[in-house]
Amino acid sequence: MLSTALLSLALAAGPSIIEDDFPAALAKAKREKKVLFVDAWAPWCHSCVFMREHVLSQDAFAPFAKDVVFAAVDTEKAKSAAFLAKHPVEVWPTLFFIDPKTEAVVLRWAGTVDAAQMKALIAVATSRSYSPTREADLLSAQGKSPEAAKKYSASLTGGTVEATTLLRLLATQYAAHQYEDCARTAESTVGKLGSVVDQASALGWGLGCALEVEAPGADLAGVRQSLAARSRGLLSQEGPLADDISGLYELLVQERTLAKDAAGAKALAKTWLEYLEAQAKKAKTPAARAVFDPHRVSAAIAAGTPERALAAVQQSAKDFPADYNPPAREALLLQELGRFDDALAAIDRALATCTEGPRKLRLFSIKAGLLKAKGDAPGRVKTLEAAVAWAKALPPAQLPRGRLEALEKELAAAR
Repeated sequence: MLSTALLSLALAAGPSIIEDDFPAALAKAKREKKVLFVDAWAPWCHSCVFMREHVLSQDAFAPFAKDVVFAAVDTEKAKSAAFLAKHPVEVWPTLFFIDPKTEAVVLRWAGTVDAAQMKALIAVATSRSYSPTREADLLSAQGKSPEAAKKYSASLTGGTVEATTLLRLLATQYAAHQYEDCARTAESTVGKLGSVVDQASALGWGLGCALEVEAPGADLAGVRQSLAARSRGLLSQEGPLADDISGLYELLVQERTLAKDAAGAKALAKTWLEYLEAQAKKAKTPAARAVFDPHRVSAAIAAGTPERALAAVQQSAKDFPADYNPPAREALLLQELGRFDDALAAIDRALATCTEGPRKLRLFSIKAGLLKAKGDAPGRVKTLEAAVAWAKALPPAQLPRGRLEALEKELAAAR
């Protein structure tokens, strides 16, 4: 993860944030009689780190401190297990607005926000008056996504569309696995949004949902194509967060791949990579530049040019020697280049650096895949055994049960 010093420097222009001490943040919110804002993030999550380096650090966020106490929780840390047991996270980042008196979540937001969206969310979270979406917010906060989606949907029956309500609806539809409803909702309403920032967010949810449907019928296939066309139209627009534009590129590459248009997917991935390289050049600090590493790796691999991202992640490894992410990403690139021994050395460095959290399971999986490619069956079994042991030792709130089941199944087959 990025060093504390660099994070403190990056966040200096924005509000003061209480890091990884939820009890202290809650106590402060109680004393100051303010809503508690919690950014639940992870150091491997590109949107999370983008939010911290490029959004929360903005001067525009500092005035919000008069209404909320800002806190952040690294979901990979063992000390975060108590928070996660009470407030599970399935999408990173997830932003919580908590009433300090009752410690109940009054509003939950999945994904990043810009200053305008944050202002609207604070208004909702601090309002004491009834609104049609209040019940939906509370249901969503309780993890009752299907019920919340129904309530949000009912509030959008008029001719106008309130952006943050629509985005909360799409997020809850996604969480409820109502992928077809989510895609159709986005396609029918995105044109009513005046802000290109909100349009990019809505298209990200809508196209992402459309791609989750494995065998769409002709009608839904048309919805998917419409969402893809709208998304392509936003790629050159000014205003949306760079991470949101990059996310649209990623979805569009996936859409072309599913359409069996390999040439189109590869060409789009090349443009995506060029976009990310340009954004990285604008970064004012090594941390702000490293934000783009994970998508640069994905884009470079999709474009068939993994070597183009190699220097970037190797530089990040030098800049942040305590961060397990750069060597893990280097291992993926080296694997694509067929340099398996070098890839194993890189993933071993990542494993040695990663000392806590569920993300280490992903690192074990990368190593197991490399050993399988080299034909080292005993080494692969040993690695999978270590992964299963690591998973079982995690606090229950941090244990990804689906990942554990997959690892146990892979181990049984490998044995």
